[in-house]
Amino acid sequence: MLSTKTWLKKLIGKMGYDISRSSGKGIPLHDRWINLVRSQGEMKIIFDIGANRGQTFDKFRAYFPDAIIHAFEPNPKTFIDLKERAIRDKKLRPWQLALGDYDGEAILNLNSSDVTDSILSNSEFISEYASAELCKPISSQNVSIKRMDTFCSEQGIRQIDLLKIDTQGYERFVFRGAGTLLNPVRIRSIIVEVLFVDLYENQTWCGEVLEILRAKGYRLFGFTNIVVDQKNGWKWADAMFIANNTI
Repeated sequence: MLSTKTWLKKLIGKMGYDISRSSGKGIPLHDRWINLVRSQGEMKIIFDIGANRGQTFDKFRAYFPDAIIHAFEPNPKTFIDLKERAIRDKKLRPWQLALGDYDGEAILNLNSSDVTDSILSNSEFISEYASAELCKPISSQNVSIKRMDTFCSEQGIRQIDLLKIDTQGYERFVFRGAGTLLNPVRIRSIIVEVLFVDLYENQTWCGEVLEILRAKGYRLFGFTNIVVDQKNGWKWADAMFIANNTI
């Protein structure tokens, strides 16, 4: 029987993609993606959806010092830390908001580690892939939710230069809420956490993300931040996308 990693590499290979940790003179693949994104034009607007306390924000700011970063985090407790960052960084725009496929309210399921909070409920199999210290259900919280195209219309945003999504299985709903924005002219590049194991009920799987974005004119550049163990193989990773016609 093929390992998860070997099977996935064969599948991705049949789709015309390649998987590697680095490429060309030891330059990490993630850095090559960043350089390619930079080469496509000035970075003005970045969306960080599922920002938590702003961990990814720090990396984005180092790469793109002049960009305005809209950071979305629905959890009121973690949002406090995100809002504190905005005091020190005047180009950070924090929003206590979830993005999805409708406008209104949603229930955010809170776990023992806030990095695993999701609008989706935990799968009955989650404990096979993540420790109880991370994913034990604690409570729930009503939060505001909005479509991405609604938000952009309200804020007068016509183009997103880099879209980051880390929503614990809720990704296809975020994509639906983008509406006609989801094309390489309006959203130039995307990095999204993808799941290979069963963590949440009705979650978005890696293959769904690949197909959704392929159909919209994007192609997979590669994977980074891969989490793997000997028993389960690949569990989750960040997938980097660029326009399909990018050279």
